[in-house]
Amino acid sequence: MGALQSRIVQGENITQTYQFVVTGGAELGFIALSQYPGSGSYWQVPQNWYVPIEQGAVLLKTGKKNNAAKAFMVFLQEPIARAMIKKWGYLTTD
Repeated sequence: MGALQSRIVQGENITQTYQFVVTGGAELGFIALSQYPGSGSYWQVPQNWYVPIEQGAVLLKTGKKNNAAKAFMVFLQEPIARAMIKKWGYLTTD
């Protein structure tokens, strides 16, 4: 690790880390699979190495009056949306 220490950079957040990777400022990086630009290679961290972060979609009170927001919530439950979510490395509750 000592020889590498001077070459390690750390992003202040996931967006900055992503920028380091896609601009070539870093030769490799630890980013979300959903941010993978599609070029180069990647290694996916085994799921038994971490506790998943649970996420969800919420329709706010103001959104209840918005047809597009309501339609989006319906879309998220459709098989095509669930397939897209899984493609980018996220788990769904099937």
